[in-house]
Amino acid sequence: MNKRFFIIILLVAYLATFLRFYLNNNFIVSIIGSFLCGVVISRKISNFKREILLSGFCSCFTSFTGFVHILYQLILQGFYLKLFFYLNFIVILNLIIMYIGFLLSRKMT
Repeated sequence: MNKRFFIIILLVAYLATFLRFYLNNNFIVSIIGSFLCGVVISRKISNFKREILLSGFCSCFTSFTGFVHILYQLILQGFYLKLFFYLNFIVILNLIIMYIGFLLSRKMT
């Protein structure tokens, strides 16, 4: 790994973090991030670009901590049934959206 790679990752991560802050909606961010992840995975791009987009952008944009924070708030409020359904719904929905992004990207090539 060289300095150029780390600088690019930092810049892309900064952009993703800024976009996440601007959108300020965990559900929308999660859907967009899953779709973009599916698109990136389906593309035939270099490992360098793939790592930058997946590790730099998608991981900072979707931020697992935002998801966990919502789950933690549900636990604190005692909504355990809502927690169970929300957790399963979000995970399954994101997998479906990621797959749709993957398929749409394949059809565009």
